[in-house]
Amino acid sequence: MEKNGTYWTSDLYVAAYLLSNGLQIKGVDRHNPRRSEFIFLDREDRPQLVQAFMCGQAIGNLPDFIYYIRKAKKLLYSIEV
Repeated sequence: MEKNGTYWTSDLYVAAYLLSNGLQIKGVDRHNPRRSEFIFLDREDRPQLVQAFMCGQAIGNLPDFIYYIRKAKKLLYSIEV
């Protein structure tokens, strides 16, 4: 979802892929107890990155992706709001 120059996703793996491609994370919205959302500063190439990931055509460094999965989980489960 796009809102005011930001991109929101509740998909952990999409968030990790975007992080591994250099998108800047603005925060995590935890207002819905059943579904948190990662908030990114949007970028021109973000739609293509998401599309490539969803279609199984993502390109990147696997160790970096794994690192960013862990980082996204830490952001998701951190106590800070």
